[in-house]
Amino acid sequence: MESKRLVSAPLSQIDWEDHTFAVPSYVPDERLEQSLETCGVLTPPTLWEKTPHRFVILDGFKRLFWLRCRCDHVQALVHPTDAEHRKLLAFRLETKMFSRPLNLAEKVHIVAKYATLTTQEDLQRRICPTLGISGAADTLPRWCSIATWPSNHLAALAQELIADKTALLLTSVSHTDREAFLDLIQTLRCSASLQVEILERCKDIAQRDGVTWQTLLSASEIQNIVKDPERNRREKTAAVRELLKQWRFPRLWKKMTAIQNAIAQMSLPSNMSLAPPAYLEGEVWELKVHFRHPEALAASVQKAASLAQSQEFQNLFHLVDHPVAFHEDEPTPFLFTRHP
Repeated sequence: MESKRLVSAPLSQIDWEDHTFAVPSYVPDERLEQSLETCGVLTPPTLWEKTPHRFVILDGFKRLFWLRCRCDHVQALVHPTDAEHRKLLAFRLETKMFSRPLNLAEKVHIVAKYATLTTQEDLQRRICPTLGISGAADTLPRWCSIATWPSNHLAALAQELIADKTALLLTSVSHTDREAFLDLIQTLRCSASLQVEILERCKDIAQRDGVTWQTLLSASEIQNIVKDPERNRREKTAAVRELLKQWRFPRLWKKMTAIQNAIAQMSLPSNMSLAPPAYLEGEVWELKVHFRHPEALAASVQKAASLAQSQEFQNLFHLVDHPVAFHEDEPTPFLFTRHP
C-alpha cells in the first residue's frame, strides 16, 4: 500500500457522489452521532486523491457527511494519485471486515465488491467464512445480486428483519413481489424458519394459480389480518400461516374442517378431546382424557368405550377413508379475493 499523508483537505474538493468504496450500513449509528456531537472527529477519515485536487472517500463516509455542513477543511489521511484502485478497494474491504460486527447488508456489499478483485475460491475459502455467510458456489452470484437491491430492501437485511436464507430465496422473485413479501415480514417479524415457510407457501400458491405474490399478499383476507389492531405480531403470524395453509391445500383444509365440525357435534364430555392424525397423514387418532382421581378415569374409560360404538364416531372414519396427501399439487380454485 502506497504511503499516505495527513493533510488538510478542502471539503469542496471531495467528490460526494463517488461511492466506489462505500459499504453502507442502512441503519443509523446513534453512538457515532453522539460521539461526533460531543467530541467531533477523533479519527481522521481516509481519502484518495484520484486526480489532482479531487478526492474520493475511502473510509469515513459518515464522519465526512457530518462535517460537510460544519466546516471547510478536514484533517484526513490521503493516498496519492498514483495509488492503485484495486489495492485501495481491497484495503477498504479488509479493514471493514475486521473493524466491527457487520449486518447482512454490509456483508453482501463486501462480497459483491470483493468478487471483482479475487477468485471464487478465495471468496469461498476466506471471505465468506470470515463474514459468516454461505460461500456455496450457487449462493455467490445471489449475494452479488442482492447487493443491487434498492436501499429499502437492503435496510430490511440490515435491521435483521429477514434472515440469510430468506434473502437468498428472494433473489428469484421480482422487485414488486419481493417488496410485497418484505412488507408482510416487517409487520410479522417472525423467525427465520417461519419466514421460509411463508415464502414457500406464497411461491407454491402463486405458481399454481398464476398470480403474482403482490396480488396474493394484497388480498383483503391477508390485509385484514395484517392491519388488525387487536392482534399482536405472533397472533398475526399464526393467522397468516393458517390462511396460507388453507389456500395452499384447500381440499385438505375442507376435509379437516368437516372432521372438526363432526367432532364438535359429538358432544364429547368436557374432560375429553379427540384429534385426527396430523394433516390426515397416518392412521393414529388421539383421545385425551383429563381426570382428578381413579374413579373419574374409570368413568371416562367407560364413556370412551361407549363412544367408540356410536354411529357418530364410526362416521368420522368415513370422512377419512381416502386421506388427502398433505403435499398434493392438483390445481384448485383461486380462493382469495381478486383485485382489479
